[in-house]
Amino acid sequence: MLNYTYIKNELNQPLDDTIIILEKPTEEEVLITNDKAQKAIIYAPEINFYLRNSKDSVLEKSKVVLKLYEMRLSAYENGLDFENTKKISNRILIIAKKDEKREKLLKEAGFKVIGLEESEVLSVFGSAGELCAVLENEEGEVELEFDILLYENEERKDFVRQSGCYHLANFKDEEELLSFLKSKIPHFNFKTFITYNSSVCQYHKRRSEHCAKCAEICPTTAILKDEEERQLEFSQIDCLGCGGCVSVCPSGSLDYAPMNRESFFKMLEFVARKKLCIIPKKMPLEDLNLSFKGVLPFMIEGEKWLSNLHFLSLLQASGANLVFYTDFVSRGSNEAIKLLNAVFERKFNKKAVFIAQNEKELENALTKLEFIEDLNFSFHNHTLTNRENFAVRLKHLIQDENLGVIESGEWLRYGDLKLNTTTCTLCLSCVGACNVGALVADTKENALKFNPSLCTTCGYCEVSCAEKDTLKLERSGLRLEKSYFDFRTLAKDELFACVECGKEFATKKAVEKIASLMQDKFAGNEAKLKSLYCCADCKAKVMLGAMMRT
Repeated sequence: MLNYTYIKNELNQPLDDTIIILEKPTEEEVLITNDKAQKAIIYAPEINFYLRNSKDSVLEKSKVVLKLYEMRLSAYENGLDFENTKKISNRILIIAKKDEKREKLLKEAGFKVIGLEESEVLSVFGSAGELCAVLENEEGEVELEFDILLYENEERKDFVRQSGCYHLANFKDEEELLSFLKSKIPHFNFKTFITYNSSVCQYHKRRSEHCAKCAEICPTTAILKDEEERQLEFSQIDCLGCGGCVSVCPSGSLDYAPMNRESFFKMLEFVARKKLCIIPKKMPLEDLNLSFKGVLPFMIEGEKWLSNLHFLSLLQASGANLVFYTDFVSRGSNEAIKLLNAVFERKFNKKAVFIAQNEKELENALTKLEFIEDLNFSFHNHTLTNRENFAVRLKHLIQDENLGVIESGEWLRYGDLKLNTTTCTLCLSCVGACNVGALVADTKENALKFNPSLCTTCGYCEVSCAEKDTLKLERSGLRLEKSYFDFRTLAKDELFACVECGKEFATKKAVEKIASLMQDKFAGNEAKLKSLYCCADCKAKVMLGAMMRT
């Protein structure tokens, strides 16, 4: 298979020798091409878009085009969006006004067709190949199983939340509809778009609910909450691949498979010292007529997955502000852009991300791109969470300045933690409750330490604290000064030595608290009173010795 294939057109441009130039499209499948008529795994419209609109020199164009091919290859090789196939049958349910011509065509093609009025259908659930409609008739409610749904009323939300359901308006005629159905049956193909790490999920197996933002924002049934088991359920076949769940996940437990975290950070090598224009795959480029220089188009699958870490990493890798060309900005991406724009305006008196939603806005935004002094920064630690990587990057950007406070949004939350040191016994329940590393136990100093820049303000530490009115979480926003990104000591205590063997086994406060609670109950029993000040091993010895003496 040919990797890089360029189909000649009116854009007469010398290219690198690794790119195979063809006079016209062929029947042979290639990996990456610039022409949608060529059979290929990847169609890269940004190649023609760049060549047609860029005012770069001939030599620079040759280098950039090769880079565009290499970026596509890197994403393809490192992506985790694996192909999946589900075998389904040919049962079609049509919920629309009766159309005898359409039904006859489908039946002649071998499909089993049932037509119903919308009023007859109470609800639809399931997934492609295993769909079920709840119908109401004279005998009550009955269920009808089928494989594919075609519907007319787009207002019915239960018709659009699961896979295998298609709006009839998407097809220009019966022949296009028939061709589409034949492509889905008997093998329904879908991709893995989302990967999940339950160890840092702030919903998974917790005693109380503190997150599940992904399930709230998912437009389909791809992510559901099992409230009894307190865990998330994923249905890849129902996923649209938009990535909206990734951008709102506070802990980074969700990742976008087509450009997962490691794949994304490999991309940063390609964009170094380049002004960037991020372009989702769905945005049409073929007819755009612009003029720009020194801009690299960065094509992405989906448009909703870009988070604060993604945007800041691209900004610091390129060393310039960037343009996001999209007709829709997700809630998570929007909050990330607002936060970074606020930071950049305070730090550089410049904008970080320009949003362009049409051709005119795009052309205007591209003229505003500029390299920013001291912005460039290269950093990525594979062992750190998304929140930790973002904190390191933001701390470097702020340096020694105090840029004030940026308020928390609905999805991207920051705050601080207050602790009552008189009631805290350093039991460390809060450390066990925090799965993003914001609260840690420093065994060298016998201290509880906290880094507010890592805290997602989920509040699980608060409800896990064994002491009343001891921990108080405040969603006070992101403080842009160096100390906010460092661990500080919340509480500290000496270790208590066992009165029997001298081994240090707990904090002094913890031992004294337990002793004060139990002294009255153990009054008059010398062995039990002594055991309150003993380690686990000596406690048993003291009590056993007392029993042997009686």
